[in-house]
Amino acid sequence: MAYETNGFKLLTDGLSGASTMKTWLLDSVDAIATVNTSNYVSDGHAKGARQGDIVIVRTRTTTLAGPVTAIHHCWVIDEATGANGLGIDLTDGLAITATDTD
Repeated sequence: MAYETNGFKLLTDGLSGASTMKTWLLDSVDAIATVNTSNYVSDGHAKGARQGDIVIVRTRTTTLAGPVTAIHHCWVIDEATGANGLGIDLTDGLAITATDTD
């Protein structure tokens, strides 16, 4: 499936000045190997994502409202990607394992 722009949302706007780091949420039905491809988030830079920002990726089943199947912590490694310079590139991401011992 393709990137859905309404799945990429700003969670927290960082500190002001040079130390600014925002936190984003990306809900997607695509696997992390697809999501971390350069310019997958084709409007990320246009929405304000910058190099060093944190992106929490929630992989869902078949719709953006479906059950969560995986969560990864990524960060923006490259900005202004794509022919139009509006996208971003994410790191491979650190998987948060789903353990539930109860």
